[in-house]
Amino acid sequence: MNMARSRILSGPVERRRVLGGLTGAAAALGLTACGVSESDDKASNGGSKESSGAGTRSLETDNGTVKVPQKPERVVVLENYDALMLLDLGLVPVGVPDGAANPQLLPEDVYEQLKDVDTIGASGTPNSQAIAALKPDLIIDQFYKEKSAPLRTIAPVAFYDWHTSGAFWNEQIAKLAKAVNRESRLAEKKQEYERRLTEVRTAYRKQIETTTWAPLSGGPNGKFFLGTPLVTVMRDVGLRIGAGLPEKEAGFVPKSYEEMDVLKDCDALIYSVQADGRPTPTTQQLLDHKLWKGVPAVKAGRAFPSRHFVMANYSFAIATVDEIEGMLKKM
Repeated sequence: MNMARSRILSGPVERRRVLGGLTGAAAALGLTACGVSESDDKASNGGSKESSGAGTRSLETDNGTVKVPQKPERVVVLENYDALMLLDLGLVPVGVPDGAANPQLLPEDVYEQLKDVDTIGASGTPNSQAIAALKPDLIIDQFYKEKSAPLRTIAPVAFYDWHTSGAFWNEQIAKLAKAVNRESRLAEKKQEYERRLTEVRTAYRKQIETTTWAPLSGGPNGKFFLGTPLVTVMRDVGLRIGAGLPEKEAGFVPKSYEEMDVLKDCDALIYSVQADGRPTPTTQQLLDHKLWKGVPAVKAGRAFPSRHFVMANYSFAIATVDEIEGMLKKM
């Protein structure tokens, strides 16, 4: 099956904005480099305890070939997204960034799995002492190449560039599944997702074929944003995307409130709310604005909230299909 996929974000500022906080209104995180450069492939395995010997395998990463355990069990992650991907693979990390367990931003079952996990410093500023104390057998990083490079003296570092590569979320989780040797678990989740897509496409074919949609969220300074990684699932369902969003792109196109007429071609809209069901402050400002209330889809009662506005794994994607099914029932 060819799943329609959308790139995670269109630019570094918006990439930081969403990836740091798992929601469209999360504060941007500083991603400044620490000045540590990466060495050659052999050196990248450094002083890792897993760099040689029985029970290891060679893993291709964006920093070269790294020796990793056959099946890592004690994995530290440097970003929230990494943690959410591992949970989909049946692996709870032993170390996560500060704030990774946030009940406002995470589904309850995900929060319960992460709330007692040790923290290793803020996203982008990993604390090497805290990481070493956890005795990891693998460290996973998708965003902070120069920050994670020195950590190879503690454990092997599997780096897969998501910050600048423009890769798709399902491509990234496939890389992590290989890193932790849980590709069969990933295949099961993907099959579950595809089954739900087939069910919804079949049951709501007419609504899907005859409507146009767009996802959006509130932005700062009188702006809103068109498009998010939610477009990935919307396209997989088969929804036609309007409002001028580029094909196969997530978007995050900034628009002023005065440009809200771009939404006139949409029969339905999806806007972001947090996991607790409340809009972020900037999205609430959008929902309260008089121009928003005049949009045809809004006036028709076809502006729907989504609690899974950011794609991190197949569990999120499946939950989004469930949400979209509920929306299609009202069309």
